[in-house]
Amino acid sequence: MGKLNPTVVDKIDELRNDHIHGAGWLSRQAISILNLALSQSHTANMATLLDEITATASEVSKAKPTMISIANYIDQFLKEVTLAAESVKNVETFKLLAANVARELIKLSEDAANLASTYGGRIISNLDTVITCSYSSTVCTALELARQDKTRFRVLVAESKANEEAFGRFTAKQLKEHRILVEVIPDRSIDKRMSGADKAIVGADSILADGSLINGTPTLALAQAAKKADIPFFAICETAKFDIHGYMNKATASEAGFDLVPPELITAIIMEKGIMQTHLIAAYIEENKAT
Repeated sequence: MGKLNPTVVDKIDELRNDHIHGAGWLSRQAISILNLALSQSHTANMATLLDEITATASEVSKAKPTMISIANYIDQFLKEVTLAAESVKNVETFKLLAANVARELIKLSEDAANLASTYGGRIISNLDTVITCSYSSTVCTALELARQDKTRFRVLVAESKANEEAFGRFTAKQLKEHRILVEVIPDRSIDKRMSGADKAIVGADSILADGSLINGTPTLALAQAAKKADIPFFAICETAKFDIHGYMNKATASEAGFDLVPPELITAIIMEKGIMQTHLIAAYIEENKAT
């Protein structure tokens, strides 16, 4: 990592090795790391400072290559702080402006995730059985909001074994804390138990331009079983997880513990702007490339 600040390097390593939190939470951590790098810098030269933050941004992006929201928020952060640098000459003033940019982006991410969860919670009907897998704070929040609305439902969560962890058990633990009826099922039982479900709902680490999604294992098996059983399959995520700038390709999904789910297996993506069918994603991404 070259000559990056040791504290910043440690934070990047923590981000890389975090296999518990979802992409949204990790994206907000990534923004915080960039702000930390700025605050820890000792240079008084603006050009040098921008070079340092660009180098840090590159390393942060590499830490989680399947999570496009990290790359998108980093890109937005760099654009805004670079623009801010044109209007100030004092490094300390610039650092204050950058810290404000970081706070605004973190709030933007939180608000988008919460709104996506709100829409996600509304598709859950009384007496539904929802099947899910892996861990997504956005999905958990959607289920918690449905529970707060007095909707009666139960959840089947696949154990989701990957990287020596059972991520479905983290989901189950969080849902039980909100008095949601939940059952952890073995990954091998997904096909068998799908027939008893009304909806499959997952999170997403990234949405590709063709409508494919990348998410933790065993999302592909869940989607295939849902298709076979004619059960709707939804993903809930913020639009920051859309690969607007073409950072990723399908080969990226080969990272251990992640699945690539093709668009034909996905009923719709639920985001902060509403519900979108996968065949509309390419047009949405093309429209937003210039923004």
